[in-house]
Amino acid sequence: MVRPKRNQQHPNLEGAIKESAREQIAERGAAAISLRGIARELGITALAIYNYFSNRDELVTALIVDAYHSLAAALAEAAMEIAEI
Repeated sequence: MVRPKRNQQHPNLEGAIKESAREQIAERGAAAISLRGIARELGITALAIYNYFSNRDELVTALIVDAYHSLAAALAEAAMEIAEI
């Protein structure tokens, strides 16, 4: 696979990898996450993903951490709204 020119690369490749993984989960379930599929979708080599995540499990763990952070932020925002009432 030819490496994209720098101006064609994703400005936030880690975020793009995570977003692609989330889409795979939504479409086919967590068990179907494929690092090669993500690389193919993003137009990068499969090895490029390993610069961000050492394996599939590390990517899944990062997605879980992101989900918990998102939940915590939503709960904090809800608590602030309730406190204002």
